[in-house]
Amino acid sequence: MRGNFEEKIYKLISKKTEGEYWDFKQEWHKDNERLLHDILCFANTVHDMDCYIIIGVSDDGEIIGLSDEHRVKQVAILDLLSNTVFAGDNTPEVSVETIRIDCKDIDILTIYNTYNVPFYLKKKGKRYSNIKEGCIYTRIGDKNTSISQNANMQQIEMLWKKRLGLTQPPLKQIVNRLKNKSEWVENNETHYNIYKPEFKLVEEYEDDEYDRRSEEFYVYSQTNSKFMYKNLKIMCNETVLEDFQLVILDSGRFKTPIPQWGYVGRDQWGINHKYSYKYYLKDSIDYELQQFFFDDEDMEEVYAKRNLDEVVLYFENEAEKLSFESYVECKLTIIDSNITESEKVHFTVDTGNKREAKVNKHRLSVGLALNKAFQDYKESFK
Repeated sequence: MRGNFEEKIYKLISKKTEGEYWDFKQEWHKDNERLLHDILCFANTVHDMDCYIIIGVSDDGEIIGLSDEHRVKQVAILDLLSNTVFAGDNTPEVSVETIRIDCKDIDILTIYNTYNVPFYLKKKGKRYSNIKEGCIYTRIGDKNTSISQNANMQQIEMLWKKRLGLTQPPLKQIVNRLKNKSEWVENNETHYNIYKPEFKLVEEYEDDEYDRRSEEFYVYSQTNSKFMYKNLKIMCNETVLEDFQLVILDSGRFKTPIPQWGYVGRDQWGINHKYSYKYYLKDSIDYELQQFFFDDEDMEEVYAKRNLDEVVLYFENEAEKLSFESYVECKLTIIDSNITESEKVHFTVDTGNKREAKVNKHRLSVGLALNKAFQDYKESFK
């Protein structure tokens, strides 16, 4: 992850010019007022990207570097922000990191993207003479709003729209609204958003009767292996923005989008994958839908989900998934041992076909073993 960050910063420097979400400084700000102004400008942006103030680089992209006596620590900036009175008590989130390029140290002040915009001062410190209370500063292109001026009305309006989620595409808006279940009502297999009724989740039964029991091994992790499929359409007005396949597990007790297939390891010939498993990414729409449908106060549903979670993996994002798969490549002997141990767990696999039963039993065991390995993987990073 750090390598990706350094590569991103290097590419920005290589552009030899400043831009909408990055700026060069030859040295750290000489006073906190100018530093605070820069942070506010980058925090109040309409786009959805993190912003970077790259310190130790000239305006034309020449890497100058920083000496130890001209550094500012992250704790000092956090103290500056915590001692600033922001309207609504919303405080920009920042971090400071040091990287080395061409044998020179440079600092990167990251101002993280947020929807709590606009940020502005409710009350300025006595030591500040130029920054203004109530003024909204922003950045357009490679230019900051002047410290003595307010952003124009169009820019301010766009910032408020961002706060309300109105600058995002409809699909993104719908996914964000799923986090607040009280906004949604169900009527005849359709969930409507009460504030934006054009936003809908429409469930439909599948027309065909194709049975995928042998593929969806996790149905046998449940108390009752009876299951069914539904189609789910995410819609704005009458336009289908995206569709998913749902699986209803444990004879109707738990509904979730079908997890994705993952593959890891190689067989002794190095041709085929050794293990196949199912997973969700926590930054995906699939996961948001699962959380939306899940009722954590229904104990039968909680129990059904717990059974699923034992044999399916949950990653924070694609990067964590790839990192774990690399970890597993170095632990194949341990994984094989874990699978042997997992096979002692009793699962009722009633397919009526001995070969299918064996395949599904093995996949359940792989799921248990990889979940154990995933816990070990996460422990190794603590």
